Order: sequence, then C-alpha cells, then structure tokens
Amino acid sequence: MWKLRIATLWVFYAVGMILLFLLVLMEPGFIDGLRNGRILEMAVDSPVTLEMAAFVLVPLVLAFLTFVLTDTVVRWVNVVAGAFFGAMMVWDVFEHWGAAVMAAPVVSELVALSGLLVVVMALMKPKDEFAEVERKDADAHHRGHTLAA
Repeated sequence: MWKLRIATLWVFYAVGMILLFLLVLMEPGFIDGLRNGRILEMAVDSPVTLEMAAFVLVPLVLAFLTFVLTDTVVRWVNVVAGAFFGAMMVWDVFEHWGAAVMAAPVVSELVALSGLLVVVMALMKPKDEFAEVERKDADAHHRGHTLAA
C-alpha cells in the first residue's frame, strides 16, 4: 500500500507541473516572449525544453519504478528524488510569488509538498512491516521461555 501512495504522489507531482506550465502561459506577455524565443528570461533551446519535459516525465518514471524495484532500492530512490524535486519546487514557489496568475504559487506549494511527502512516505516503515517484526520478536520470546519436556 505504501508504494501506491508514493506512486500517487509522483503522478500528482507530474500533473501539477503540467498545470503550472499552463498557468505560466496565462501570465501577461508570456506568449509574446515565447514568440521571441524566450521563456522566463531564458532562451528557448534544447536544454530548456529538455528540463521542462524532465519535470513531467521523471516523476512518472519514478511512479512506475516504485512498483518494479525492490523495497530498499525504492525507498532510497524516492528519498533522493523526492528531496531533489521537492526542493526545486520550494524554490519555484518563491519564483511565482507575486505572479499575475495568483494560482501559480499555490500550485507550486502543493507540488512541492507532494515531492517532500514522497520523502516522508519513503522513510516511514509501513504498519504491516511493524506487525511482522513484532510477530518475529514474539516468536523468539516464546521460544526462549519453553519448558523442557
């Protein structure tokens, strides 16, 4: 169940990024800048478009990998990726603060929160794992206190 939660957060992150891209298009003068080959003071070139695509595609790939990798690998991949993508979006919140489209900072905050929640969820030990550890401890405890027949 914990993997489903993490994968859902990654899908939410990707959808939030698409929404942010759409909200930025609504800012006054953005389309004119795009026509002139500029996005947010950067030239529209291959690295910029690759970066924009990565912010949508990498979270979707991480959602898939959450189900196919081993538990230990999944946890650490999600901790590292969640910290990176969450921190990038925390920075993005301040970039959108005071933007003409008032929804942009709110969406940035929610996307950042989803990235940081991935870290929390990946570090949490699922309840079923706790139950298994307790059961093993109880079995070991009972074996140590059996009477000799």
